[in-house]
Amino acid sequence: MKIKLLRFTAFVVVILSAGAGQVRAEDRDPGREHGRGGGRSITRMQNISMPRPERLDSGNMVNDNRRIEAPRHYENGETVRERSVNVPPVRHAEIAGNNDILHAISREQGAERVHKRYYWHTLGDKRYAHFYDADGIDWYGFYFGPSFYWTRYYGNRWWWYDQGYARWVFWANGYWWWQGPGGAAFVYMDNNYYPYQEGSVTVQRSTTVAPAQTDPVPSGGKQWNSPDLSRMVQVTGPENEAFIYDKTGGKPVYLAFLGKEVDKVRFSGGVAGQPLQVLVDFKDGAYAIFDGDGKSAQPQAAVSVPPIPDAPPAAAPGQ
Repeated sequence: MKIKLLRFTAFVVVILSAGAGQVRAEDRDPGREHGRGGGRSITRMQNISMPRPERLDSGNMVNDNRRIEAPRHYENGETVRERSVNVPPVRHAEIAGNNDILHAISREQGAERVHKRYYWHTLGDKRYAHFYDADGIDWYGFYFGPSFYWTRYYGNRWWWYDQGYARWVFWANGYWWWQGPGGAAFVYMDNNYYPYQEGSVTVQRSTTVAPAQTDPVPSGGKQWNSPDLSRMVQVTGPENEAFIYDKTGGKPVYLAFLGKEVDKVRFSGGVAGQPLQVLVDFKDGAYAIFDGDGKSAQPQAAVSVPPIPDAPPAAAPGQ
């Protein structure tokens, strides 16, 4: 079997960190601590655009229970001390995008046909092993620093078995994917499986952030008012830091710091009995949702991790 070389492009925006707040004595809520205070945790979200791989039929999927016992020694007899990874290996991009390795593997398959034997190779700074099992399946182990992982190449795709969720995932478009029941696509990012929807996935990260660098004075800068006029968000200072104020008592009272490098602010709710929410858009393309008091909130169903199946999947025909 010859390996088909594929190239994909994925568009990902890097998420930057946000800051935490400080309170000025004349503007603070009397019930809050005076001064700069410590860090706080906020949840930042990002819509990441990427092409979806083609939907796989059963004949092009790995859905069996085959495993491989990793070698205990290298070809020179030295003990293998690296540990097996327990999450989908993100460094596989260095293999899938390395045409020299892919060409070498394609050439080596024709000669390395002794069953149940490990063949060791080094190409550049990459060390890998080829194992041809008793059933004629080619396995490839890649060794990076203190860790290693073993994969299969089937249906013109790399496959890796996620033991934690008892499922095979495949490599496409720069990510590991799992095709769930009914063909639903999930992409692995940030130690989670996220549902793929309408050309993108929504990831979220909880980040502990540091105090603001600007004093929250309710004047100057850009200001946005909620529909019910109970809250005001101000973006000010050289780092475009955002502060939320309570305006129910007339004079704005500082509540919380929402982050830095803020581009714009939007509100939802606050009328007709709907709870008020504040959506902060950051200049790097990320966004965060807060309640009316500036507490970080998570959108419902932002992350949907598929459950562990009750039983291993049935083997596809011919596997």
